[in-house]
Parts: sequence; structure tokens; C-alpha cells
Amino acid sequence: MSTVQANSTSTPSETPTVFPLERPSLRGRRRDLPNLATLLPYFVCGEENRLAGYLATISTPVLDLGNPLLLFGASGSGKTALSLHFASRHLSSHQYAEPPSVVYQTANDFARHYAEAVAADDLPHLREQLATAELLILDDLHLISDKPAAQEELALRIEERCVRELPTIVTCSRLPSEIRGMKPLLISRVLPGLTVHLNLPTGPARRQLLSELAMRHEVELTEHLLSLLDTELETPLPCRALEAAIKQISLRTRMQDCPVDAESIRAAIDVVGRAHDLSPAIIASAVAKHSRLRLSDLRSSSRKQHLVRARSLAMYLTRKMTALSMHQIGDYFGGRDHTTVLHAIRKTESTLNQEPELRQLADEVTEKLHSV
Repeated sequence: MSTVQANSTSTPSETPTVFPLERPSLRGRRRDLPNLATLLPYFVCGEENRLAGYLATISTPVLDLGNPLLLFGASGSGKTALSLHFASRHLSSHQYAEPPSVVYQTANDFARHYAEAVAADDLPHLREQLATAELLILDDLHLISDKPAAQEELALRIEERCVRELPTIVTCSRLPSEIRGMKPLLISRVLPGLTVHLNLPTGPARRQLLSELAMRHEVELTEHLLSLLDTELETPLPCRALEAAIKQISLRTRMQDCPVDAESIRAAIDVVGRAHDLSPAIIASAVAKHSRLRLSDLRSSSRKQHLVRARSLAMYLTRKMTALSMHQIGDYFGGRDHTTVLHAIRKTESTLNQEPELRQLADEVTEKLHSV
């Protein structure tokens, strides 16, 4: 496994590294392509992400230093944004006779495509698409930890691309070797390239992000109020949680038609803190306890009706009571995709109006969670 280090003998800079985010043109099914909207059109790297900032600004294309490139870190640390940025920089540094094809897929998308290809006896087409793409981006590898067949196929495809010297970028929540259920074959194909760990923003980088987000949402913060917000907010937090705090401040000041003050800062921190504290694990545990089930049952692949019912309720409450996306919710509940989570939430919403027992269970869990 290759790891690039920035010059460790230099004096660490308190000034974050900032660079504009680039985007390649992506090829894929419309429903599979990511939402490329970012909070800001540029990336802010502090000392916590010094290596990523270094690699994003050097003249040598990162994918020439190691293939595949693995970006791993917590949700909200910028893995997808940087994978697209590195892809774009790589393509712009090489000459192609024709416009290069960039295939983007989440790991769940790949697993679904693989299952569809097997069912339709059309594996050669899938393999050809992945083998010929000038660049492949595979997002959220951890989501297929419970899909061994898809892992085996993906390992072979990555190996084939490495033999052909075609660049591949993979993102994951943790090192694949630390994820239960990840096949050794896939781990051995992903780790030998270049590995970059991404952390949630802290220190000067977080302070600058808060300042930039405030300007973006037209929230006027003095240095004192910015320091108060930065100091009082929990550390670490993903960028979207930082934006949520800014939005809360904006909403309060607009509603009361008053300038930002310490009270509005603390009110925003209180709201963001509550939303952050209610994690999927806390909500799922409450549902499992009230349903007399095990938490592991709700995160399993079991399709038993009583488990599906409780799992769907947990997803519904997580969506309702947190700021998590459906993708993040699906990640926690066994790596389910966006469509599955959406269906479960909509099904629960309609069932709550028809079944008093389920409504009572939802009310009891909600009341318990609000008292936490």
C-alpha cells in the first residue's frame, strides 16, 4: 500500500489550503449519477487534511502516484467531492484522441447492476463497460460488505483495470480491511494503490468554512460571534452540520427581523446539537427495544415481515428526527440504497394513518427519544 506524505520537516501552517473543486463529465444511468451540488465551489483543507490538500495542489496527477486511489473517512469529510476533483485533474493532464469516458457508480449501484446482469445473462456487457472506461469512480465501498458475490466481481474488475493501467478511484467510510464482511480478495485489490485518509474539518479550516458559509447565506457574523459559534459547536462535525447551524441563525434573525447576536448563536447550536445527538443507532435501538427485537435484527438483511416493519419505522423516524440523507440512513441500516429507504419511509407514512398499533409505537419511541 502506497502512502504519500507531505514534507514533515516543514513548519505546519495555520492557514488552510483552499482550492477550487473541478468536475469531470460523467457517464452512467441518470438515476445513478450523484448530486454534484456542493456547499461551496472550493475545498478547504486544514492540518487535519494536510495530505489531501498537498495532493490536490501538486503538479503531478495523483492517480499517477498510485492506482487505485482510495479515499476513506467519515461521512461528510469530502470523499466524493475530492474523488471527482482528482478525476478531473487527472483527465486534464493527459491527452486523449476522443473525449474520455468517466464512469461513476456507488458500490450499491454496482451490486445492483451486477445482479441485473447475472439475471439477464449479460455479464460481458457490464464487464466491457468497466474495462474500457478511461476512469472509474466507485463511491461508498462499505455499502456492499454484505454482498460477497458483487465483491468478488468488483475485485476482478479492479484487477483488470490495474493490468490495463486504467485509473480507478474508490471511496470508503473506513479502511476496507477494518470492515466486517469485506472479502480478502477485494481488500487486496483496493489497498495496494495510494491511500488518503480524510478527516472532518477542525481548527482554522472549520472556522473558515463557517465564515464562508455565513457569507453564502448572507449572515453577518462579527469576529466575536464567529468565535462563539466555532467554540460552542461540537467537534468534529460534517460540513452540512456547519451549514445547518448557519441556516438556523439566518432563519431566526429573519423571523425576528434582528441582527445576529449571542442568543441566536446559542439557539442555533442547541438545534444542531439535538439533531446531531439523535443518531441512527440511538433511534434504531429505541425502536428495537420497544419492539422486543435486537438492534442487529434491524440492520440485518432479513425480510421477515415483523423485522421489515420495525426497520422501516426506524428509517422513518431517523429521516424525520435527524438531518441525515436517505443515503446515510441506508448506510446504517445494512447498506440499503436510496430507493429502498425512500420506499420504506413512504410505506410507513401511509401505514401510520391506518394502523393504530404502529402509530402508538411511533409515538412511544418519539416521546422516549425527546426525553433523552
